[in-house]
Amino acid sequence: MSQSFVFSILSMVFSFVSSVFIARIGGAAIFGNISLATSFQSLLRQLFNSSLNNAHLKAYNEDSSIGLKNFLVLNLFFNMLTSISIVGFIFWNSSASGEVFSDLQISLIVIFILQDYLTTPIFMYSTNQYAKLNIARGNLVDFSSQLLISLAKIGAVLYGFKEIGIAWSIVGACALSSVYPLISLFKEKLGKVSMTVIRSYIKYALYIFTSAMAYGLLLSFDKILLGFFSVSAEDIGYYNAGNRLGILLMSLGVSVGGIFLSVFTKNLAEKNHEKTLAQLKDYERSITVFFLPVILVPIFFGEELISIIYGSAFASGYLVLVFSLLVAYIKTLTIPYQNFLFAVNRFKEFNRTSVIFAIAIVGLTTLFAYFDVLGSKTTAVALGLFVSCLVERMIFVWEAARIDKNVKLFFHPKEVLFFTLIISAFFIYMHYAVHDLTSLAVRFGMLLAVIPAGALLGIYTWDDFYNIKGLVFKPKAAAVPAEAEPTL
Repeated sequence: MSQSFVFSILSMVFSFVSSVFIARIGGAAIFGNISLATSFQSLLRQLFNSSLNNAHLKAYNEDSSIGLKNFLVLNLFFNMLTSISIVGFIFWNSSASGEVFSDLQISLIVIFILQDYLTTPIFMYSTNQYAKLNIARGNLVDFSSQLLISLAKIGAVLYGFKEIGIAWSIVGACALSSVYPLISLFKEKLGKVSMTVIRSYIKYALYIFTSAMAYGLLLSFDKILLGFFSVSAEDIGYYNAGNRLGILLMSLGVSVGGIFLSVFTKNLAEKNHEKTLAQLKDYERSITVFFLPVILVPIFFGEELISIIYGSAFASGYLVLVFSLLVAYIKTLTIPYQNFLFAVNRFKEFNRTSVIFAIAIVGLTTLFAYFDVLGSKTTAVALGLFVSCLVERMIFVWEAARIDKNVKLFFHPKEVLFFTLIISAFFIYMHYAVHDLTSLAVRFGMLLAVIPAGALLGIYTWDDFYNIKGLVFKPKAAAVPAEAEPTL
């Protein structure tokens, strides 16, 4: 598990660094067009590949002799559905009164979808290795692919390529990184095509399809919607600069929250409901008192942070960054409740809640953008995503409370209120303050005062400080026999 987490972190870091190169060297328009195209790619990948990969993991665990042919057939089928969807989209765009998306954007979308076809062997190989518990091998191939793609982006933009050149460079990286997985798959036992097995794949995939759809929309629908509203490529680039920083943090939070599925399942088997409730309480408090102080830094110094990373022109994406960070916090809090419903086999409630979340994302972001809430379509879309995540949390908590009446929307309202007041005070100050060195000093002082103020108000306890001290100044562990070493 720790190795998977490290590889995930490294992959995200390399992807983020490559995006910074595109933004700083290529400019906001190139960054915006590529982010728009990759949003289509990401959404379709999340809808199909995520559900199907999890279905194979379950099917293999139930019968390790099924082979890969059924998995391959379904991958080809979903690739065909993707092709039909893209052809339909292109036809709609060309027949619409005044093309919504430019020829350049359509070309980029098609090229990036082609990349998904080329990486099918990578997804199949990695998933097959995970099913066999060869976690390190699967992680290494997936990480190598992500690294090669990131290097291709950086090399292309340094060479002076524009959008199309960058996209084709990534295609080359995808083709190259697929060679080893493809050769390895040919050596595997493919088995026979079985409609019974295929139906079992589809049945399980449908259990998690709604969640995959909602998460895919959360990651991608915002950029697609801005394209539908004919927002300029530059503004989409500015939006993506703020949004990517929030997504990076959210991805870490989702990885942390994801461990609760196995934890809650074990509690259920042991009929230990009190332990589940205690874990939900402790998790919420830990995320609130440790996660929120971390995101206060980019909130208080967001414009400076964006300017340093992407360039001063991208500072207009500051409010997008703020809402994206708040989305990361709320989504991280909600993940355990999703896993709670799944662990207790409440699939109907799980799917219904995920569908409501997906509808909220599409409906609220579209509504807010249409009415230009906050005077900017980009900021309005970011606000829509934040409100959608609040809706998701409320309905997941409501469903969980129907199972256990002791579940609450917030177990620690005092801590949440404390940080809400700090963020509110910050924005009130910034509304009237002149952005100069004095403002910088005041913001720095406010940030330094958070922990002492929290300690005085009882938000932080001595146990929190002892825990932090134990993490920072970890004592040297005594030597233990190899067979007694803990497994992470």
